[in-house]
Amino acid sequence: MLTTENLNHAERLKSESLRALADTGGDRSERLIRSAAGIELDASKQRLDVAALDALIGAARDAGIEEKRDLLLSGGIVNGTENRPALHMAYRHGANIPGSPEAELVDRTQAQTRAFAEAVRSGAFQPSGKPITRVVNIGIGGSDLGPRLIADALADHVESGPELRFVASLDPSDLKHAVAGCDPEAVLFIIASKSFSTQETLMSGEAARDWLAGQIGADKAGDHFAAASAAPDKAKAFGIDPERVFDFPDWVGGRYSVWSAVGLSLEIGLGPEVFAAFRDGAQAMDRHFADAPLEQNLPILKGLIDVWNRVALNYPSRCVAAYSARLGKLADYFQQLEMESLGKSVTTSGQPGQTPGGALVWGGSGTEIQHSFFQWLHQGKDIVPVDFIGIGRHFASADPRERALAANMAAQGAALLDGRQVDPADEPILAAHKSMPGGRPSATLILDDLTPATLGALIALQEHKVFVESVMYGINPFDQWGVELGKVLTKGILDGEITEYDASTKQLLARTGLIGG
Repeated sequence: MLTTENLNHAERLKSESLRALADTGGDRSERLIRSAAGIELDASKQRLDVAALDALIGAARDAGIEEKRDLLLSGGIVNGTENRPALHMAYRHGANIPGSPEAELVDRTQAQTRAFAEAVRSGAFQPSGKPITRVVNIGIGGSDLGPRLIADALADHVESGPELRFVASLDPSDLKHAVAGCDPEAVLFIIASKSFSTQETLMSGEAARDWLAGQIGADKAGDHFAAASAAPDKAKAFGIDPERVFDFPDWVGGRYSVWSAVGLSLEIGLGPEVFAAFRDGAQAMDRHFADAPLEQNLPILKGLIDVWNRVALNYPSRCVAAYSARLGKLADYFQQLEMESLGKSVTTSGQPGQTPGGALVWGGSGTEIQHSFFQWLHQGKDIVPVDFIGIGRHFASADPRERALAANMAAQGAALLDGRQVDPADEPILAAHKSMPGGRPSATLILDDLTPATLGALIALQEHKVFVESVMYGINPFDQWGVELGKVLTKGILDGEITEYDASTKQLLARTGLIGG
């Protein structure tokens, strides 16, 4: 929680020129520009000075950030409402739990998924006498967004392997597109579902099985399925051989699950070595988060800045602008990770929160979004901090397109900072229309290059900064009760149990034909 001192600093700095702050240099720049694990964070365009930053660090210490970080990393209970640890980091060996049952499960599962991935890639796994040429991942939420993002981001690092496709929507066209043009005898479906009962995933899986049965016969369809699940009995009942059901334990949240067996499609499509390097990059950020002093710690700094903007400066949203075509899904991934974790109004003690909780996160890809909503960012009345994500190699590239991409990113940050004031004497009619207020904060995250390791480090940085925010808000970032209500109500509609629904919803359902009038 922020203190009165923090809020006083915010009031003081609101009247300061953001450009003047950015030009300060010296100790301020050193404190706000930090690097670790192949990533540089430049927060020098934030409405912060050294005194305000020191007060933020002090508030974090008072909130017990060091002790709570250590509890997280040591496998302690940090998800109080479900009485669980959060051990997704164990899959990249970033949690200190050697010799535990959880560590043994991780080692066993990783050996199993690697062996299966190598069998698929080598052609040794041929359920219908043909090598697998397409892998279709069926999941939703983190079980879809994570693999989908990584597959897109690291596609340039793949020299061979099956084509990857993804199904998340119940819209039949999603599955239709995923299997279009494939050889039914050369496709592998992977169902990523912890419970093996998530409606969207299970219905899509059943539709995929029915489609395959119609192509190669029902007796062979199950041979073309694997699963990541904590419910092996349900997967077996679905028709999947237990040897192809890989553990996805309860202590890994869906939005943190890409490191686990949920990443099986990636291990097959990208190759085990690429996937291992991705995990290694995350582990490097884990070590930095665990060991770096708070003043030099990237997740601590980024998390505190986002709390500062949300609570002290009252900015309700944040834009993620990724200047790489390969990171087109990054804003979506960050949105789910952050808003599902921090979209809470109740503290860990069950009391109403005294802060607004996490921000709305949105964004898109590179120069494309400069021609859509950047107009609103520059001249709209709402101030929205922007996170620019760039690739360091682009700045000195021999390809003029990459240099222009990097220049665009740098220019947008400068434009948000400075704005533009057009003299009415020069343009008496259009001066007001062409002027921009400026004074709008941004942060820039530059990856040395877009590699498996730097991507892993970037995602781990985001995970840890979300945890930092949760400590400051006093909320549990690992449960998701807000997701459950809609599932329950959906089941009620489909089962015809609608007696408790409001008149408006009943009329909608009757009017559209989902229920009788």
